[in-house]
Amino acid sequence: MEIRVLRYFLTIVETGSVTKAAEVVRVAQPSLSRQLRGLEATLGMTLFDRGGKQMVLTAAGRRFLPLARDLVARADAAEAAVGALAAGRAMRITVAAPPTTITDVIAPFLATWGPEDPLVTVQAESPAHAYQALARGADVAISSAPPRSRFAGLPVARLPLWAYVRADHAWADRDRVTIRELAAEPLIVLTPAHGTRRILDHAVQDADASYDIVLECDTPHVAQAMAASGHGVAVVSDDPRFDLHPLLILDSTGEPLQIHLHAAWGADHYALRSIEAFAAGLSRFCVERYGPQVAARL
Repeated sequence: MEIRVLRYFLTIVETGSVTKAAEVVRVAQPSLSRQLRGLEATLGMTLFDRGGKQMVLTAAGRRFLPLARDLVARADAAEAAVGALAAGRAMRITVAAPPTTITDVIAPFLATWGPEDPLVTVQAESPAHAYQALARGADVAISSAPPRSRFAGLPVARLPLWAYVRADHAWADRDRVTIRELAAEPLIVLTPAHGTRRILDHAVQDADASYDIVLECDTPHVAQAMAASGHGVAVVSDDPRFDLHPLLILDSTGEPLQIHLHAAWGADHYALRSIEAFAAGLSRFCVERYGPQVAARL
């Protein structure tokens, strides 16, 4: 049973005539009639009632119709997928990234896509394990950790770390705070597994200071919630929540603390064009969303 003949069958159903169908598919009518009879012989059933002026489906033909449509649709999808493979494009991309990056960066970026863009599946991974997901089937990984040299990739953005305080805090009328000032406050921080925490620790060490940890959190949302409830100053990189006020954190040289996002993928991936377009688009989106100061340095 050939897909080509199934397409002929569906065209006859749509036009109600072998003659009209022959014109649509550009096949001589006698040839089309022979192929239809061959299909019926293969199936062992009569598909059309040929008694009237139009080709009307028999009961068997009506039952076969959805099966034929499904087979042709599957064939069309397979042809499209093969074409995408040959062109180095992907119809579906799996992205591995930390939960904060998914919530604040990737999901808003995907909301700007259209139906012609690939479908995207996102799986949450810690920054330390995001690149390992490439070996488990992910097409591209986003992490704050630099990728290994065996991967292809590019820098995505340099996002700031924020100190979040309540509206009644003494810093609520400021837009930045030094690392020494911050270290003197009770802090709500993430666990050492997070890149944000490691950057904070290094900055405090470089400033020859120390800080008081009120609470370590696994998720930035909880850290902000605890700050909103008055337990201290939250240090995270995600967008503000709970009406908290954000302050840039300046290191000992006066530069803002930043977390660097990287994208990585297999250098021999079949869909390099699609993945490179995704990573480059994500980088442009970060600049549009947060400003030119977050542009990655190549």
